[in-house]
Amino acid sequence: MDALVPEVAGEFGPLSEYVGYALRRAQLKVFGDFIDALAELDLRPAHFSVLTVVDANPGVLQSSACAALGIQKANFVPLLDNLQRRGLLARVARDGRANGLHLTDDGKRLLARARRLHDRLERRLTRHLPPLERKRLIAALNRLAGTGTLSSVEGRAAARRSPSRSAAAPRRGSAAKRSRAATGRA
Repeated sequence: MDALVPEVAGEFGPLSEYVGYALRRAQLKVFGDFIDALAELDLRPAHFSVLTVVDANPGVLQSSACAALGIQKANFVPLLDNLQRRGLLARVARDGRANGLHLTDDGKRLLARARRLHDRLERRLTRHLPPLERKRLIAALNRLAGTGTLSSVEGRAAARRSPSRSAAAPRRGSAAKRSRAATGRA
């Protein structure tokens, strides 16, 4: 039973040419560095993202922030509960069941400290990228992710609610539903 098990594989085969694999490796590195850099504030990447979006869009609907950040609703509500318990975020009822999100004064102060720590991390991460290359990388990643502004997310949400059968209105049986069905997850 003397099988050779290398500590680190020397060759990755086609993995090294896959965009998804490279993104995942980069994401793991960046998130690990982020968690270390903001550990003193007890902020995870998702917390930072929510606080940043709410700060940029005071009163944003909870559902719009959730969609814009691509966080599943089942995960988003407990995340907001945590931020609210910590006194960083307030939910304000708007038109019926919808909640608008606002940072508290403590939330604004914590986010300002977090941004300073994050800016230091960002400079460290991108120190070998010229400004134009950094800008192009961010643009390329945003295109891959299909992300836009918060207002474009709100527009897509309105289109989903639209009773029309126009090209802008999604069809029943979306790709996500078909994917979940194919994997046996409901």
